[in-house]
Amino acid sequence: MDSSIAASGVFTSTRQFLAWKKQKLDGYGSEYTNLPVNIADPFRIREDEYTHLVEQVRRRNFVLYRLDPEYSESPQAVMALCRQLGLVSTIGNPESGQDHVSYIHDRTRGLENPSRYIPYTSKPLNWHTDGYYYPENHKVRSFVMHCAHPAGSGGENGLIDHEMLYIQMQELAPELAQCLCLPDTLTIPQNVEQGKVLRETFQGPVYSMDENGCLYMRFTQRRHHIIWKQCSKVTQAIAFLNSMLSSPLPWKVTVRLARGEGILCNNILHCRHAYSDLHPETSGRLLYRIRFHERMSLGHP
Repeated sequence: MDSSIAASGVFTSTRQFLAWKKQKLDGYGSEYTNLPVNIADPFRIREDEYTHLVEQVRRRNFVLYRLDPEYSESPQAVMALCRQLGLVSTIGNPESGQDHVSYIHDRTRGLENPSRYIPYTSKPLNWHTDGYYYPENHKVRSFVMHCAHPAGSGGENGLIDHEMLYIQMQELAPELAQCLCLPDTLTIPQNVEQGKVLRETFQGPVYSMDENGCLYMRFTQRRHHIIWKQCSKVTQAIAFLNSMLSSPLPWKVTVRLARGEGILCNNILHCRHAYSDLHPETSGRLLYRIRFHERMSLGHP
């Protein structure tokens, strides 16, 4: 691998990239499991629970958990769990409350003014990372998605560790991976609602290294409200990335969260299948989502 490619604004040298890659692959063995870590009391997690959570995150940037039924519908319990993993600085959005908890459910049923944002419908969500439209000083580095009520059918989430995706892209098409590190790879137009600017125009790379030396990814497969750099190599890179996402990658995970289960992650790539609630008059699919400025702490509680 040419050093100028490895040092594409992410890693400063081939040696640094290869050392990082080895450490990542060594930790990404076959020992991990997709079974949720059981949490008896989210307000005071045990040392062994903490160890299991942190070990999964260290290896693949996400972990599944399951709360005791007593806490399965409590957003306060979810927040308490996150705080013990070093997640304290929440990030709100136009659809979240003062506590910055977003209540993700189908808001098109029986509402005069339904949400115009796809997550608040029962439609599928393509591959993306959260907050890809936020500026550098407002990065979403981690988030939790907690299931209070599952859908009648569907609603599975796909998960891909973006670091593994980057490694594979560097191995298969390093010159295209380099294009995704350009500072003007993607542009997100400003968000205006009822004449009010909710977010200014943002421009940035797909892959970058944050100030903590961690690989960060901004990406969405949405076709509207995003402008890709008009460059043949960038066009090829996005097409190649999309082809990888549609392939049966060995580290692609699909989960259907049950009541009281959740996903904690360092803002990895994720998607959602369409879903339906079999009995509209009863409680439908409801997830709590909380975004954070911090990555998860991998030290001691």
